[in-house]
Amino acid sequence: MSDQEPLRVAHLIGSTGMYGAERWILAQLRYLDRRRCRASIINLVDAPGETSALVAEALKLGYEAQDFYTGGRFNPLGVLRLAKMLRHSGVAVLHAHGFKSDVMGLLAGRLAGVNVVSTPHGWSKEKDKKLALYEGLGKLSLRFVDHVCPLSQSLYDGLVADKIQPSKMTLILNGVDIREIDETPVKAKSKDKKRIGYIGQFIERKNLDDLVEAFFLLKRNDCELYLIGDGPCRESIVCLVAARGQGGIFCPGYVADRLAHLKGFDVFVLPSLLEGIPRCIMEAQAAGVPVVATDIEGVRDLVQNDKTGLLVPPRNPAALAQAIERILESPELAAQLAKAGRAQIEEHFSAAKMAAEYEHLYLSLTTKVTKDADGLPTDIPPAKAQRR
Repeated sequence: MSDQEPLRVAHLIGSTGMYGAERWILAQLRYLDRRRCRASIINLVDAPGETSALVAEALKLGYEAQDFYTGGRFNPLGVLRLAKMLRHSGVAVLHAHGFKSDVMGLLAGRLAGVNVVSTPHGWSKEKDKKLALYEGLGKLSLRFVDHVCPLSQSLYDGLVADKIQPSKMTLILNGVDIREIDETPVKAKSKDKKRIGYIGQFIERKNLDDLVEAFFLLKRNDCELYLIGDGPCRESIVCLVAARGQGGIFCPGYVADRLAHLKGFDVFVLPSLLEGIPRCIMEAQAAGVPVVATDIEGVRDLVQNDKTGLLVPPRNPAALAQAIERILESPELAAQLAKAGRAQIEEHFSAAKMAAEYEHLYLSLTTKVTKDADGLPTDIPPAKAQRR
């Protein structure tokens, strides 16, 4: 690569919708210095069809992106075709997201002679044996990629426990696009109603039943609950709401202007049982919305109880309702939590900061750099190239 040519980076993912990892990639692309790094997206699809949501959104924003037909789940011929494409496009760093991308990316990357980086976004820990097998293969592949970048301290610690060498890991904290949030207008709403909200996937581990139950326990006529998003559990939530016969709960499905809705919330609630590092909380804090969430790993990286939000025990709708009530009844507490949450995002979790750290990493993997006494590249801030 000459001094004038930007480094070619390709993000590899198997996306089925616009969720946390997808928005992570788009945020990083926005803030990478295009004079130094030229990044694109390759989305793995098992069957040909319409353009995926991620690729469509990336193209709309002016980024290079394409769906790549694998020929079926872990098809060896797909690996060969991907390796050929990487060689022909001049990719120097392949950045994988997710267990399927980790495995396929590692194999194709080695065949193509490119550096392979992985960012684990968390694991399901659900009881599906097939999924557990695939995720196990993904974790195994992390031992052989060139570098692993967990996006939270809890994920870093988990990888150390899984025998991933700290010398090949860099903790680069997740980041959100603060500018995008600030530029988004607030969705209009009734001044007579307090709006409690959730935005994200409707899947079992999000435990949305507890949030619905907590809303019923509030017994307030001046509140409404917005559950925004889609997924396999959405129908059961809609049925639960209908069975209770109580108004004030809305499930509009996927919405394109989620940030406009988010900025209109009086409280953001995440009742999850398991998280990596929840991007939805980061966006809520960046938007100045006070947060109530369950006291679990991942969430604790973002929410310090009574400082940057309120934490409650998992599977406890009564405690969830009490925490929501505290915020609704105290504008002073709401403002305090919102201010502290926003300050935390600006200091530690901005997309601009995250992209700058990845840019240093990409360049260090593909160029000879001077290293310090600890073996770390001198052009990477030491505090970012090791555990916090």
